[in-house]
Formats: sequence, C-alpha cells, structure tokens
Amino acid sequence: MDIKEYISSGIIEAYVMGLASEEEVGILMCVQKNNPEVKQAILEAEKTLEDFNSRHAINPPEELKSAIWAKISAEGEEASAQQSSDDSLTEDHIIPLNQEIKPINTVNLSLKWLSIAASVLLIVSISLNLYFRSSQNNYQAQLLDLQKKQQNTDIAYNALKIKWDIANHPNMKTIQLLGVEKHPNMKAMVYMDKSSNEVYLSLENLPSPPKDQEYQLWAIVDGKPTSMGVFDQESTEAVQKMVTVTNAQAFAITLEKKGGSEVPTLENMYVMGKV
Repeated sequence: MDIKEYISSGIIEAYVMGLASEEEVGILMCVQKNNPEVKQAILEAEKTLEDFNSRHAINPPEELKSAIWAKISAEGEEASAQQSSDDSLTEDHIIPLNQEIKPINTVNLSLKWLSIAASVLLIVSISLNLYFRSSQNNYQAQLLDLQKKQQNTDIAYNALKIKWDIANHPNMKTIQLLGVEKHPNMKAMVYMDKSSNEVYLSLENLPSPPKDQEYQLWAIVDGKPTSMGVFDQESTEAVQKMVTVTNAQAFAITLEKKGGSEVPTLENMYVMGKV
C-alpha cells in the first residue's frame, strides 16, 4: 500500500469528521498503529478541524443588543417627557377650588409603554429571524460541503480498496510505470494476472488528457509495441481491464488521439516500465 496515496485519499478527514464507516475506521486504526506518518496525519487533521470550528463559530450579531437598547431609550425618553409635561403645575396653572379636577390619563401612559414593548419585541423578532436564517444558510452550506467531501472520500476509498485487493492477489504481478525524461514524477500501475494474462491499468497521477485525446497502453512483445487499448477517462473505474497479452517484456503509455492509434507516438510517451 502506498502510504502517501492512502493519506491523500480523504479517509483521514472522513474519520476526523465522524463520517467514516466502521470498516474504514478499523482499517485506519490498523494502519496508524504501525505507521507514525499516518498517526501524525490524523493529529494534523484533528487540529485543522478544531481551528476551522474556532474560526467559523457563529455568535449572535453585536448590533442586536445596541438596537434594542437604542429603541428602549428613545421611546422611554419620549414617554418621560410627555409625563413631565402633564404633571408640571405652576402657580400660573392653579386649579380653582370650584373647578372639577380631572384625573391624570393613565390609560394613555400605559398604552405608550405597551407600544414600547411591542416595538422592542418586533426588533428582537426581526433580528432573531435574520440571525437564525443566516445560521441556517451557513449550516446548509457546510452540510453540502461535507456531503461533497464524503462522496469524494467514498470514491477515493473504493478506488484504493480495489487497488489494494488487486495488488495483494497471489496471482497478480505488479508492474510500476515511471515517468520518462519529458514527464518526470509521473506514475502508472499495470497489474497482470500470471494465470490468465489479463491486464489491468491504473493511471495514478497522470494528468487528465484534453477532450480530443486519450491515454493508450502499449505492451512491448518481442521488441515491438502492441496496443493494449485506451483508458476510458469518463469511466468511474480507477482500475480498468485492458487487452490480454502474453510474453510482454515492458509496458508504456502514450497520449494519442481519441480512439487510439495503430502505432505509438513516441514523443507523447509519459511512462514506461519493464516486466
């Protein structure tokens, strides 16, 4: 198993976010016991998730408290001014004894405070609705992002499991194809069944080809190139079955026009490896 590919497959991120299945967790725990590089990757992923949660924590908007108290203060000052005006009696406004004294209209004052309370409740309601709507949209976006990551993790895990099963099959011979001078660091893997001579191809880190071109596998038999078929880039299968071959001495991959070529374009060769 290629540890770097395993780490970059997304399984560690799925485990840290609690999205990995029991089988995935079991495999990861088994691998990390004997591999400090994987254990360190788990610690780094956990730290990254903690930092993300800290940076993106959502607090109630600061302007909510300010808006409420501003409204209360404005309405309160207006009500107090009105009450002071009604209650202030000077010597110029002495009520004659024979004049009927009218009681202070407490009904209007009560209605005024009810109006203040209603305004405050309206502000709180609108602010909370905006806050919860913003939080809901944020959570939905995070959920969609996690679902997309989970899908990518599932695809990467399935591809890794298929490669693992093929590479560890007792009848399979693994041939590593490495990048030529023009394409260093490129890599592909050929798996050949020693009993049936069936051949399987994985492109590993070869870049996606242009839409009008495809990667074509070649087997060198008796010193001559033999086409093993093209790799279907639109297929979801990371490891694809190619043409059966016997007595292959080496394998190579070239970039050809759509549908493949009868002879390899040597200047477009990407990787090559001996059997």
